[in-house]
Amino acid sequence: MTVAPLPHRPLVSPTSGRPHGRLARWAVWLGALGGGLTLVSVATVVTAYALGAASAVEDTWFGVILSIAALCGALGSLAAFVLAIVAKVRRERWTLLWLPLGVFPAIVLFVSLGEAFWWE
Repeated sequence: MTVAPLPHRPLVSPTSGRPHGRLARWAVWLGALGGGLTLVSVATVVTAYALGAASAVEDTWFGVILSIAALCGALGSLAAFVLAIVAKVRRERWTLLWLPLGVFPAIVLFVSLGEAFWWE
């Protein structure tokens, strides 16, 4: 039995060749930036505590800057999360849209578990 493509069907997938929407690109970019900013900030604080240099990030301008960076990263990932939801509702099919859809819940989960079990 020979298998041949149907003449009225295109051979390419529906997303190939079609550029992604501006909303989806902004969501992925903001999600990566927000997640990266939060990750770098938290990793710096964890490294300072692990090396015994907690005084470098406690009650200093460096600690304030790291806190603001983490907050801005979380807010950026929230904006990316909302943009990704809107892009998904508009039927944007891009695998990278799962990045902002996963970063914000991961940050919320990290902060929730950290506050519940580690920090207080």
